[in-house]
Amino acid sequence: MKKKYFCLLLMAAFLACGGGKPRAVPGQMQPGSAEYLANEGVRHLNDGRLDLAEKSLLEALQKKPQLVSALHALGLVYVYRRDFVKAIDTINRLILVSPRFYDAYNLLGTIYTEQGNYQQAKEKLLLAANAEEYLTPENAFANLAVLEIKFEKYDAALRYVEKGLLLNRRFAPLYNLKGMALENLNEFAQALENYEKAQALLNHPDFAYLINSARVAAKLGDKKKALNNLELAMGNAQDPAQKAEIMKMIRQLDGG
Repeated sequence: MKKKYFCLLLMAAFLACGGGKPRAVPGQMQPGSAEYLANEGVRHLNDGRLDLAEKSLLEALQKKPQLVSALHALGLVYVYRRDFVKAIDTINRLILVSPRFYDAYNLLGTIYTEQGNYQQAKEKLLLAANAEEYLTPENAFANLAVLEIKFEKYDAALRYVEKGLLLNRRFAPLYNLKGMALENLNEFAQALENYEKAQALLNHPDFAYLINSARVAAKLGDKKKALNNLELAMGNAQDPAQKAEIMKMIRQLDGG
């Protein structure tokens, strides 16, 4: 069987910032201050305006070069742009300023995973996952599972998933990753069960989870479930490439 893995860097960045968007600091601030500009940059980043985010964050760092929130958000801007050289440089600056900011190690690990640097990725992710002060270690365990799946180490991926689930049994990405590892081990029924658990924990359907579930349902011969999930995924597809992928799978199931 052709082995599959995914490197959803956007998901990894999501996991690297605590399972949510970067947050602006609450309260009133002086317009033009470093903190004000950093908040402005975070808002632009969360709205997908990367150029404006970079501009505001660089201005903030000109005023206060060690501002942690600005360094973190700027690192994410470069990650979303896939400018990994700048991302790594920015995040390393952040670590120098705040060595216990463990989201930074987690984010570095996802970048090294995307670059195919197994040892560097694992070192950074293990540091984050096992830091007593890290508030969301399940994110790092999920990213360790992503790393192991990419390198086709599926038993290791399952081990990290289980570690993450001991910390947070309602963290949907861990069930999705467990499904992916099990699918690659040809444990299709268990894979489908975990994909469905992942979907059940979400407030809104997720395109990638639905595709995974549909693919395994088709392997198990449940054409109806596969088509239902693909049709639901179509309603959540964000771009033409995603829609084309769904239509290709529907045609294959329909024999077209």
